[in-house]
Amino acid sequence: MPRTASPTALAVFSGDDVYEDLFTAAREVRTLLTDEGFVSRTAVGTGRFDGPVDAELIVLYTALGRFTDAQRASLARAVRGGAGLIALHSTTVDADLFDLVGSRYVSHGPPPHESRFTVALDGAHELTAGIPPFELTHEHYHVETAPGVLTLARRTTPGGTEPLLHVREFGDGRVCYLQLGHDMRSWGEPAVRLLVRRAARWACRLEARGN
Repeated sequence: MPRTASPTALAVFSGDDVYEDLFTAAREVRTLLTDEGFVSRTAVGTGRFDGPVDAELIVLYTALGRFTDAQRASLARAVRGGAGLIALHSTTVDADLFDLVGSRYVSHGPPPHESRFTVALDGAHELTAGIPPFELTHEHYHVETAPGVLTLARRTTPGGTEPLLHVREFGDGRVCYLQLGHDMRSWGEPAVRLLVRRAARWACRLEARGN
């Protein structure tokens, strides 16, 4: 049956904003979800996962934020039951989310710890189709990925390629991890904004819009 109500989203930001610009991210994510037709709520702290999660989409951005075992189980249960999940940037620093998100932060890699690089995208997947390569100045992450994740965007380094965007299925839910989002240089980039908007619809199994 066609959907008759606007999809619901819960965007959760948690941790310390010394290293990540969580306030800007919260504002921009809320705007992007609204633009895609979501009825969204923004929450601070992992306490929102102390009980059942009633949103169709969860957007998660943690910066040294930590989950209790019960909170982590509640999040995983929601996604396994069919909720979509978008994990942003430093969320992978919490290694305990590896089984759900599909990657974990290992290091910043060799210096320098940020540079301007080209983001190359997979043109065959609905999430990235039609988005040309673009340049971005951003913090570097070296991440370990789980078997079975599908990498849709990457950057080239002297040691090989590093994944910047990957997706996976988790039970009945869909998970998207986007490594970008460190500061306003990301949120001011039209291609990054489009990736978040498309990821929201993909994670909720909604037909992509023509943007």
